[in-house]
Amino acid sequence: MMNPDERRLERGKDLEGYAFTFCKAAFLALLLQRYTLLVCAAAAAMLYVAAARHGVREWRCFVKPPWVVVVFAVIVAEEAWRLLWPR
Repeated sequence: MMNPDERRLERGKDLEGYAFTFCKAAFLALLLQRYTLLVCAAAAAMLYVAAARHGVREWRCFVKPPWVVVVFAVIVAEEAWRLLWPR
């Protein structure tokens, strides 16, 4: 059983983890600017495929396998079309 201070610290660590996730996203957006979604979706799709090839079957993404790869592949295709072949 955790005392109130330990629970408070544990909750603070959880919140810092979320903050770090958004920190990484903001940093990538700063670096990649208008290509952020294209690059991040492509990286996610490729890394999920690589993880699956190495035997990982439990993914933390809210979209479950194999749909996560399909969703990100569709996003990559749409973003590439929008950014690289303007009308």
